[in-house]
Amino acid sequence: MSFITIGNALGCTINSHRRGWDGSICKNADTWNCSAKQQFRADYCQQGDPRCYHIHIFEDGNPYCLIDDLGIGWLLEPYPEALNNQILLFWGKRFQEPRGISDINTRPKDYVFGAYRVRSVYPQKINDFKTLWKIEPYPDGWTRFQQPYILTVYYKSIIGGVYVKEVNRVAVENMFEKAAEQARSPHQNKPNAKDAERFEYFHNHLHEWFEIAREEALEIQQNMVHSYTSRPSTLIRSPFVDSLKNLDVKKTAPLLITPPKLVKNTSIAYPLLEKESAKEKIKNSYSKEVLDAVMAVSLTKNILILTGHPGVGKSTLAIDLIDDPERKLIVSVGSTWRGREDLLGYVNPISNEFEPTDFTKFLCKAETAWRKNDKRTYMVIFEEFNLSQPEYWFADILVRSQYPDDQDKLRMIEMGGKGIRSITTTGSKVFISPALRFVATLNNDHTTLSLSPRVLDRASIIELTLEPRTTLDRAKLELDEQQIMSIEELDALLKYKNAMFSLRAADSLKRCLDNLQILDMNTAWDALDIILLQQVLTKVRLMVGDPANENLMQGLEEWSENYGKYLRKSANLINNWTEALKDGRDVIQA
Repeated sequence: MSFITIGNALGCTINSHRRGWDGSICKNADTWNCSAKQQFRADYCQQGDPRCYHIHIFEDGNPYCLIDDLGIGWLLEPYPEALNNQILLFWGKRFQEPRGISDINTRPKDYVFGAYRVRSVYPQKINDFKTLWKIEPYPDGWTRFQQPYILTVYYKSIIGGVYVKEVNRVAVENMFEKAAEQARSPHQNKPNAKDAERFEYFHNHLHEWFEIAREEALEIQQNMVHSYTSRPSTLIRSPFVDSLKNLDVKKTAPLLITPPKLVKNTSIAYPLLEKESAKEKIKNSYSKEVLDAVMAVSLTKNILILTGHPGVGKSTLAIDLIDDPERKLIVSVGSTWRGREDLLGYVNPISNEFEPTDFTKFLCKAETAWRKNDKRTYMVIFEEFNLSQPEYWFADILVRSQYPDDQDKLRMIEMGGKGIRSITTTGSKVFISPALRFVATLNNDHTTLSLSPRVLDRASIIELTLEPRTTLDRAKLELDEQQIMSIEELDALLKYKNAMFSLRAADSLKRCLDNLQILDMNTAWDALDIILLQQVLTKVRLMVGDPANENLMQGLEEWSENYGKYLRKSANLINNWTEALKDGRDVIQA
């Protein structure tokens, strides 16, 4: 499907229910933390109102999960069959008596409580403002883990909403295999007979069910190519009539999904994207959402700021916007820039001529084209836009470029001197052409400065992100699933340290794989190990006493246990970090 990688599982967070999800309400719920809001527990649970969405998830008679429309309506409203036959995991925080989930600042671990093989999903309109979705498993297609399993698998949010996550299929199968081994351990507590039987059945059929889910997802994906307007309005019937007790459910007509109105495509005066091939490349490399955002900037702003982690492809995207090199200029911003002279140039005190920079010459070039009625877009790319405060050197451009297209005098910048050297047609003034577009790349780290509201108000910002699997695809790298998982899981752990598996890392890995013999490496694992060591782990900084490092190091140690056999150098470095932090030493790679 367009919203998940075909063949993967799905998952979502649920409350950690004290009574074992048997449909009964927790006693003293307002003093006990299941992760639901305090006010909700006091107003509903404590009053005996079973409005909690999660207490029936593993109920023996008729298990089901309720999800609020805000969490999943974006997906199920247009495609109510999207979850059919899919594998859905449930995870949350493990609790301890007497207060439930700990309130300490350090983030507690996630635990897998169980899974569904989804049979059906039904909507129910509770009132004019609220809709719930009821998810039911197959009678033999659900399982509850007798001992909650620590969630070590990699998962990510999917396009459209953040409640439902995508979970790697191979990681799920491995997780069930390990959970089965734990259940067979002689030291394990004897499980409930029914739970043990259901788990064994689910485990034995998981591979087969994944294949069915894959076929179902492929079929849905094929249907997605048809827009709402190419098919009749869809009528969704709701047999969901007995899901909530003690609720005044308003009976309404079935939900009717009406097709949106088509808006005719109109031409954009000075587009940032001129060719369909460039649009398709952005859509395939990032997402339709990024493409839509770029197209919107063409209509609303003349300054586009691209932000994201280093190596995510900001500069590549900017360069690809316009093909014609004659209408494109790249300017590298310097950390020492303190005035407009650094960007535009200066008046020579001897000749009294203005000495222009390449940027000023490009402005004159764009002006000449405009005066000749050439309305094509001219684009300037500022690399590392916030290495110096833009207001120091970009203020004149920022102000003049905002005036209406027909206000020539207001769009003029006085350069000074008797004229601009080597340019005879503009005198000592430069006109900011309305066809000029400015694209800036932005990094967020300790070497850069934050942008002021003055700049942000005049610009549009697009954040670029690339998942490791997409990064590998762009680099045309073919790795086995376990190698991809090792990258994905490390990337998930280190993304908050700005240590991402970037396009540069992927390109380096490709070069190593193409030259394994020259490098005297035996396998792709050896090449991956050296790239992770040199281009990912070297970005990490860990400070002694930072409470966030405890969970991070625990995750990295688990990663090392899973992949250290193949990635020995990386695992050894992580082990060194553990020792350093124990000895009270900060970890700074460079």
